[in-house]
Amino acid sequence: MTISVFLQSVLDGLLLSLSCLGLLGGARGKLDGLLPLLFAGVCLFARLGLGDQDAEMAYAVLPVDHIVGVLFLFLGVLLLNSLWFRKGEGHTLFGTAAAFALYLLLRELCLLFLALCGLGEPVWYLYVGRALSLGLWLALWGTGALRWLRDKLTEGDTVVCMVCGNTALVLLLLLLLFRFDLSAMVHRLPVTVGAVGLLAVCDAVVMLLRQHRLQDRRRAAMLEQYLPLVEELIEQVRARQHDFNNQMMAVEAAVTTAHDLREAQEAVTALLRHVRLDGPDKELLKCDSKVIGGLLFGKVKQAELKRVRVEVTVAGGFLRRALSEADWVEVIAILLDNAVEAASPGDVVYARAVEEGEGLRFSVWNPHGPLSNVEFIQMFRRGWSTKGEAGHGYGLYNVRQIVERHGGKIVTGNDQLNGIPYITIGVLVP
Repeated sequence: MTISVFLQSVLDGLLLSLSCLGLLGGARGKLDGLLPLLFAGVCLFARLGLGDQDAEMAYAVLPVDHIVGVLFLFLGVLLLNSLWFRKGEGHTLFGTAAAFALYLLLRELCLLFLALCGLGEPVWYLYVGRALSLGLWLALWGTGALRWLRDKLTEGDTVVCMVCGNTALVLLLLLLLFRFDLSAMVHRLPVTVGAVGLLAVCDAVVMLLRQHRLQDRRRAAMLEQYLPLVEELIEQVRARQHDFNNQMMAVEAAVTTAHDLREAQEAVTALLRHVRLDGPDKELLKCDSKVIGGLLFGKVKQAELKRVRVEVTVAGGFLRRALSEADWVEVIAILLDNAVEAASPGDVVYARAVEEGEGLRFSVWNPHGPLSNVEFIQMFRRGWSTKGEAGHGYGLYNVRQIVERHGGKIVTGNDQLNGIPYITIGVLVP
């Protein structure tokens, strides 16, 4: 066994273990650092025990060079994952398939990139290609794509599991087509690049269709949940309109029967004292989204049960923004729930949607002592909570993730309204 084979096996094991950790999650804390060594051992054993070829280029993609070796490697990784991560059987199986798909995709993309650059020396494919694969994994991890994929696998998302399984299968079939010979893949580079490119396009189309279906379902669910609240708001306005009509008739009668102007003025003033449309109702009718209007109306009513008044100002449109209607609902609900929960009976919470430049700023003011910039930043970290209970502390973190993913930003600050200190937490969405 040469140092070259050992080093390549270590790099293979490192990428494979990172793929599994990224898609199945950490399991044993500091002991997870041992997982790359275990995977390196599996790769080394597979290569020395099952490898038939002496040429190192045959192992540029995988540490095996035939289908039986691939099956052994997959089953070995699956067994190690099932013992290490202690997940459900389905989760472990599809997680392992996804890890293999990620491993093959990163490795083949990097090798094809080197081939397109016209590099022919084996050292580029054996070592630089492996190093580039690790760098590409770090880039994916930094974007949050792997965490998103891990969450979908945890939820058992059928479409994501199918895409991961199909991707691993197609990339493996591509290797089988060229008999694990990298030189043949490079020789027929257009075919290889076309196959990988077509696979990427198909996966992207499937994921986009899935996302559209999910958005349609979320919108249908939101309509079912919040439209009744809009209808309640409309009925409330209609009832006040009926009272308004009755009051107008009484005003007409008072003016007709008054003996002089002063008596008519006093009668009209007394009758119209309570003829008005409440501020929150009036503002909610300005909202360009019935779903968001229903949500705000529901939150106002919920706050009233806690004897907290919520004053809403709508001076901008929510639709045709970077955030979808469903994302707006999640963001607004979290911000208002946090503010009302932190408020005391008798407090006033302000919610304002205002056009600012080319974006919409939605902010919530709630009574609170001044906070430092560090404390504001802490509030948006994963798991931060004032309750100190498991399962809390993800609301504001989710708000930050949603907004920043769509090019928006978080807005915070300390204010004073009517002599009372307030904190402002909001979002600015283009």
